[in-house]
Amino acid sequence: MNWNLLLLFFLLFVLFLKTPGILKLHSVRDAAAFYGTWTLSVIVTLADWADWPQLRPLDWVRSVMELMS
Repeated sequence: MNWNLLLLFFLLFVLFLKTPGILKLHSVRDAAAFYGTWTLSVIVTLADWADWPQLRPLDWVRSVMELMS
């Protein structure tokens, strides 16, 4: 099985599992953080699956961590 496909299924599972809890919080900031991170993860996974250069899953985490330190 393709790892990107497995990761996409996992991300969809997380979306369906966590959306009710995020909506119960009534916090726009938490929802924006969750959905923003989720969307970025899906985009990067799809880009890796399409073999676009310089985009690999979770490369953005290193970039964000460099900005924070």
